Amino acid sequence: MTVFTNLIKKRLCSAFYLFLSGALFIAATTATAEVVDKIVVIINDNVITLSEVNASAVLAAERLPDEAKADVKKMAEIKATILENVIEQKLVKQASDKAGIDVSEKEIDNAIEEVKKQNSFSHEALLLALAHSGLTYREFREQQKEQIRQVKFINKEFRSKIAVPDDEVLDYYKQNTGEFNTAASYRARMIFLSSKDKNLQKLRLKAITDGLKDKLEFEDLARDYSDGALAAEGGDLGYIKTGELDKTFEELVFKLSAGGVTEPIDKPEGIYIIQLVDLKRGSPRPFDEVKNIIRDKIFNKIMEERFTFWLKEAKKAAHIVVRM
Repeated sequence: MTVFTNLIKKRLCSAFYLFLSGALFIAATTATAEVVDKIVVIINDNVITLSEVNASAVLAAERLPDEAKADVKKMAEIKATILENVIEQKLVKQASDKAGIDVSEKEIDNAIEEVKKQNSFSHEALLLALAHSGLTYREFREQQKEQIRQVKFINKEFRSKIAVPDDEVLDYYKQNTGEFNTAASYRARMIFLSSKDKNLQKLRLKAITDGLKDKLEFEDLARDYSDGALAAEGGDLGYIKTGELDKTFEELVFKLSAGGVTEPIDKPEGIYIIQLVDLKRGSPRPFDEVKNIIRDKIFNKIMEERFTFWLKEAKKAAHIVVRM
């Protein structure tokens, strides 16, 4: 699936204009070209020029790390993907033209205001960003107009013809209940031994491991030896939701039973020892709370399948000649 397919999917959401905030930096190309250059693709009655593909590749490359930009193979892959992306855009544009889809100036204004809002841009900041990307404001408005037309076409051709029945939503919920669990939470205690003084760290670690073997209370050991900010509270972190603690720590904690203690975890800043005090596993969210999420999930899957099929058939039916 190409970049364009993914972007169209995003724009099919209820708030499709959110996509436009990213389009400023990853949109395909300028709307007009003053200089005649090499034609690299012919699609029915339209052409794609080398400058269009190169301009899009440059914009895409700006988002890559320097090492990726220096990778000739990687850049060739990006250019091939972008070429496919632009072909798909042209096919949707042609279909939108044929369907007679219109866009009002107000719709374009709203789209641009959304771009500015999502990027915290003033009008002047937007103009500077456009200049940096090689676009004039007029070209940018034309670009937004074309994107809106394409979305309106797809909504008309696909969105309006899809309905997700209630029983299908309920069936999905029953078969995938675990997907909608509330986040698990757990209470833990932590001992931290700073690496600033390695000798002191080694002595304290031995005292703690010996204390644990002798069945001393973890919280007492935390009070006596931990360098952590919560040492006075016995290292008590309180209840933590899944994902709030370092992933390495969390994976080890979830392997414990209540009262269990991890092996010392060595990090550059120091050593951590964690005790699991209590674990509250996630429970299924009520159906009424998630039914709209499920409906959107099913809807978007159907939309993606139909749009992908449409693109495939459109490519078959089109006269496409690639000259690269």
